[in-house]
Amino acid sequence: MNMTAEAPHTVLIIEDSNVQSKIIRKQIQALTQFDTLIAHSMQEAETLLRDNGQQIFIAVIDLNLPDAPDGEAVDLCLAWKVPSIVLTATFNDDIRRRFIERRVVDYFFKGSIQDMDPMVASLERVFKNQFITALVVDDSRTQRAQIKKLLEVQRFRVLEAGDGVEALAVFEQNPHTRLVITDYQMPNMDGIELVRELRGRHKMDRVAIIGVSSVGSGPLTAQFLKNGSNDFLTKPFEVEEFYWRVNHNMDVLDMICDLKSCMETLETR
Repeated sequence: MNMTAEAPHTVLIIEDSNVQSKIIRKQIQALTQFDTLIAHSMQEAETLLRDNGQQIFIAVIDLNLPDAPDGEAVDLCLAWKVPSIVLTATFNDDIRRRFIERRVVDYFFKGSIQDMDPMVASLERVFKNQFITALVVDDSRTQRAQIKKLLEVQRFRVLEAGDGVEALAVFEQNPHTRLVITDYQMPNMDGIELVRELRGRHKMDRVAIIGVSSVGSGPLTAQFLKNGSNDFLTKPFEVEEFYWRVNHNMDVLDMICDLKSCMETLETR
């Protein structure tokens, strides 16, 4: 991972257990180049945010702290505009829904070192997303705003367009855009036509495209995929599914780019 001097790359771990905080730190340091800070209480976290806020790009938060027993540390970090991953030793659907609605990046169970691997992968993805421009295409302002908010939780830079024609113009003005999420039914140029146009100009190692529609039919999904879309989601979609589909597609795009780079390096030797 190439971390520039300007990019915040510190993970704030908020965990009252010394053992658990060391497990989290150990696995982050083993798998990434991120710096870490540890707070054992919400009060310590507030001090670290005040003193190091510019260096912190994400927080990993124990759900139950002695001075924040109901997830108040999440609200603290979000107030500082620091994305949050929640750790919990117990699970129920009310907790899941409550924190997803509060716009956390994700949540994971606490446990062994191996249980930490998906969490580390998630924070790595969020770090990379900071440098990725996404384009949301939908003729509904409300739908665009909803998808934009979800992408911003995952730290993408987000552009908008109201139809396919506008999307092509925005894309050409922002050539480093790597993710396009497009609705199907739109005036001037629908989503499938847009996918066809984009894929004719940019291969799958250049940009990931996800189609969305309230019409959840197999034939429509097939048409999106046949014309070059990487994925398809039916609205209304589950927020967690949206996050993981988007991030999975970006992971695949990264792997394709890395493989292509390795092949090019081998060919020049």
